[in-house]
Amino acid sequence: MQLLEIVIIGAGRLATHLGLAFYKQGLNTVQVYNRTPEKGGRLALRIGASFTDNVHEITLLADIYILAVSDSVLEELASKLRLKNKLVIHTSGTVEMNILAPVSSNIGVFYPVQTFSPNRRIDFQKIPICIEWNSTTAQELLTTLAEKLSKSVFHLTSDQRRILHLGAVFSSNFTNFMYAVTEELLLAHEIPFELLEPLILQTARNVKHGNLLQCQTGPAVRGDIKVLDKHRELLSDHPDYLEIYNLITENIIKLKFLHGKL
Repeated sequence: MQLLEIVIIGAGRLATHLGLAFYKQGLNTVQVYNRTPEKGGRLALRIGASFTDNVHEITLLADIYILAVSDSVLEELASKLRLKNKLVIHTSGTVEMNILAPVSSNIGVFYPVQTFSPNRRIDFQKIPICIEWNSTTAQELLTTLAEKLSKSVFHLTSDQRRILHLGAVFSSNFTNFMYAVTEELLLAHEIPFELLEPLILQTARNVKHGNLLQCQTGPAVRGDIKVLDKHRELLSDHPDYLEIYNLITENIIKLKFLHGKL
């Protein structure tokens, strides 16, 4: 197969990481489009691509067009593109693939299951990439592209992808928020957050071993009312955090009784 030519539409975190990953793998990104010239131009320069901030100047000669933009602008942007039979894909965890149907006869989804932060190196070989397609042509090109970056490529429907994204929010976004709450509580008492790092890492490692519910520990599982009440007392000056504490505690107890044990 000849070297594929790629256009990246967007220049945010994911678009930047994808562009750099394509560049590293020798894939040919010929153009970057972004409404903000500063960000888009910077990405284009890093990966040897041309840049435009005019949607009408997006080249029509590439093979793959990747809309790596936020969900809130995806539909609006797609409404401005008409790319006939070119492969057009988006990277959203929640948006239907068919939102791209007016753009091209070959469409798909390229969803990397990872959180992307600025100035953090990402090894795409270790990131699961979930793909979806509407045609044999789209399937072949998407599979080739995904397998260039990752050793873990999965075919998921739009419905499955939405559930996966919900799981990502629970397991990553919500978890990180819990870390932020913990850090705030500890620093208020001059306790270094690093004291919890070994516990956090071990909890993450437990994901690979057995039933996750069976790994659940803590006062809620033990039914230790005295400890629970002490924690609630400590959170009396933080009503929002107390509400979260009570809600999660109640659900752990419900699961314990539902399953007989955790």
